[in-house]
Amino acid sequence: MNTLLVGTMNLLAEGEGDQPSGLPSWVMWVVLGVIVVLLFAWFFFSGRKNKQKQKEYVEQLDAIAPGNKVKTAGGICGIVTEVCDDNTVIIKTGSEESGYSFVKMEKELIAQTDAKGPAQIAREEAEEKRRQEKEAAEAQKKAAKAGAAPEAKEEPAEEKPAEEKPAEEPAKSEEPSEPKEESKDAE
Repeated sequence: MNTLLVGTMNLLAEGEGDQPSGLPSWVMWVVLGVIVVLLFAWFFFSGRKNKQKQKEYVEQLDAIAPGNKVKTAGGICGIVTEVCDDNTVIIKTGSEESGYSFVKMEKELIAQTDAKGPAQIAREEAEEKRRQEKEAAEAQKKAAKAGAAPEAKEEPAEEKPAEEKPAEEPAKSEEPSEPKEESKDAE
C-alpha cells in the first residue's frame, strides 16, 4: 500500500516538471476549464428553471379564491372559504358527520391547489391547441389514405360477395361429407 502511494506521489511530482507522464500541462488546464464552464452553465440553467417554477407557484397562490381545494405543507386538506387581505386564507376542513373546522393560515403554507395562475392557463391552452392541431393533421392523413384506398377497397368488396356465394355452396355439399368422415373415424 505504501509503495503504491509513494509511486503515485512520484508520478505527480514528475508530472510537474518535464511531464514524462505523456500529457502536456496545457491539456490539464483545458480539461479543467471545460469542467468549470460546464458547472457554471449547469448552475445557470438550473437556477432559471427554479425561478420559473417559483414564479408559477406565486401566481398560483395569487389565483386562490374561495371554493378552491388546497393541501397545506402540514398535510391539511380543505376548501378555501375566505381570502383575507393580509395574505392569509381561511380553510374549511372536516365533514358534516364529524363537524367542520376552520383554519386560518398564510398562503405560503399551501403546498398544492387546484387554482390556476395565468402562466398555467396559457400553457394548458397552448397544449390543447397543439393537441387539436395534431389530431387534425392525423385526421387529414387518414382522410387522404381513405380517399385513395376506398377505390381500391371497393373492387375487392364487390368481388367478396361473389366469392361468398360459391363458398356457401361447398358448405352445403360438405354436410353430406361429414357423415363419411364420421364413418372413417369409426373404422
